[in-house]
Amino acid sequence: MEYAEKMAGLGMKFSIVATEETMRLEGLIDQLYDKIELAYSETNEAALEEAYDIEERIDILTDEMAENHVKRLNEGECKLDVGSEFLSMTSDSERVADHLINMGKVIRLYS
Repeated sequence: MEYAEKMAGLGMKFSIVATEETMRLEGLIDQLYDKIELAYSETNEAALEEAYDIEERIDILTDEMAENHVKRLNEGECKLDVGSEFLSMTSDSERVADHLINMGKVIRLYS
């Protein structure tokens, strides 16, 4: 939310493609959270394995998002200041996914 508020305050917005990518990333993080919650609350190894798969998809998507951003920047479809916020948001989102996976790893320590 912090990124959205900052960008709105500065009158900036993502391109349609960047917005779609961001929504896909948000959906994957939501799925990851749900799997980690299930794995943790029920000591569910299968859910944890699914979480690892989702986290890998998040890593791939964030790499693709960065590459696509550079293409948009080179083609003049994106501005540098907006792109900076986009890349920061992407990086922070990947960190959130990493933290969720780290929480899930605790399951293996105690099961």
